[in-house]
Amino acid sequence: MPRASEAYLFLGVAMIIASANPLSLQLSTVQEIAKFSFDMMLVWGAGLVGIWLAKRLYQKGGRAATSFLDFNYSTKGLVLSWIVGGSILTYWYIPGPFEASVTSTMARAFQVISFIVAGILSGIGWEAMPKVWKSITIFAVFSMMATMAEIFLEMGGYYAVDVYRPYPVSQLVETSYFLFAMAFVPSTYYMVKILKDLDIF
Repeated sequence: MPRASEAYLFLGVAMIIASANPLSLQLSTVQEIAKFSFDMMLVWGAGLVGIWLAKRLYQKGGRAATSFLDFNYSTKGLVLSWIVGGSILTYWYIPGPFEASVTSTMARAFQVISFIVAGILSGIGWEAMPKVWKSITIFAVFSMMATMAEIFLEMGGYYAVDVYRPYPVSQLVETSYFLFAMAFVPSTYYMVKILKDLDIF
């Protein structure tokens, strides 16, 4: 494994601070697009810290670190990234917990902490993934964003149902367009990359 680059750590910490400070947290309570943006930045930043940490654990060695990394590699990083990290993220986007994270300071603090944990574990898992699974993971992330965008658009635009009640329906529709724009190019690129990584063409 390559040497742990401090750039991962510094950039990751900078993204965490940018997404979890008093100003960003206040903005997230009034603007749904801001909340989605800062949540994504928080998880991605913590993921970079996780990548750095995985490299550091590999260099440090030791029985506990070796056992942990052996487990991570034997599961191709999928347990940490998909099951643990994915479950944490999914929980906070169920309407009830999502609403609590906007209206309750305690819930929001717990969400931020759990997102950092989910990001770090996912970053560690990322280091153990083979190339094809990295492509599949990125494709899955952006595809889920597009799926959420479609659900938001139908709920907010066609049925005028406010899924996430702390925000008005109009913001739900705006967020759906934002997610569509974010997901279109990466999901298309990684769909093609998966086929190349599998040597289909």
